Amino acid sequence: MTTTKADAEKNLREFLDRHGKDGFLRLLLTNYLFELAMYYLHSEKNPPAVKEDTSYRFYVDGKERVYKPEAIERFKLDLRKECEKKALLIIENLKKMQLIEKLDTDFMADPKVAELIREAFESLT
Repeated sequence: MTTTKADAEKNLREFLDRHGKDGFLRLLLTNYLFELAMYYLHSEKNPPAVKEDTSYRFYVDGKERVYKPEAIERFKLDLRKECEKKALLIIENLKKMQLIEKLDTDFMADPKVAELIREAFESLT
């Protein structure tokens, strides 16, 4: 079953009514950071000091035993919790910079605001 544009808009409105802008940002940033971390772990884009394939190490321990699916899922849950903590810190920084209210507008058109948003993200990375 495909979701129509009207369904998506309705779901988004209901989510925003229930969780507000902060809840939406928390979910969006948490998922973004989680997917970014998972991409990094499954790619070969490792620093030069890492000589092994992290994608392989994600599934196989140092003694060449495959991790149990439960252990991998537990890791993913723990990673998502850590990503949520970072997302909350980003939101806190955006609030301190008084940028949350500007997210309703085309904030990227203002170079100063765009720079402050970039700084809020970089402060945690």
